[in-house]
Amino acid sequence: MQQFKEINPLTIEQNPNVVAKLPDDRKPHKTWYLLIIDEHLIIANATYKERKQKWLHYQIEFPKQGLQWYLDSLKNKFFKTEAEGGLPKGVFNDSAIINGEKLMLSRAFNADGNGGGGYMFYTLDRKEDDLPKEYTFTDDLLFNHGMIDMFQAVADKIARGEL
Repeated sequence: MQQFKEINPLTIEQNPNVVAKLPDDRKPHKTWYLLIIDEHLIIANATYKERKQKWLHYQIEFPKQGLQWYLDSLKNKFFKTEAEGGLPKGVFNDSAIINGEKLMLSRAFNADGNGGGGYMFYTLDRKEDDLPKEYTFTDDLLFNHGMIDMFQAVADKIARGEL
């Protein structure tokens, strides 16, 4: 499995592998980035913490076709009832193997710390501190602040062979 260096939050703006970015309009010092390196996609964020005078960052990597799988799972498993082909009642995750890597999408409860929901994107084969790498995205960020639109635009380019 291809391994990736941690992004450098000081130089990510100039990184030629960045294919999309989304400034977080709720947190002015936070920006989300999508990078394509070979056959993998990296979701990363860089946040400048003024009080601490330092950058914080995190990233998750998975096969680039996994982005469309996450979106399809969301639409076809989480947004539909069991009768419509969605997840069975009481099931809150879906998983698949994409290009040899196991990915999982899970419903997150209290994702924003205030009772709001969200979704957790996991890459189960990639570990950090012996735990699978994951990102939790709030419903608000995904659906009201452009994250899902950015994901879909990049997934469409991947499907067309442009990335």
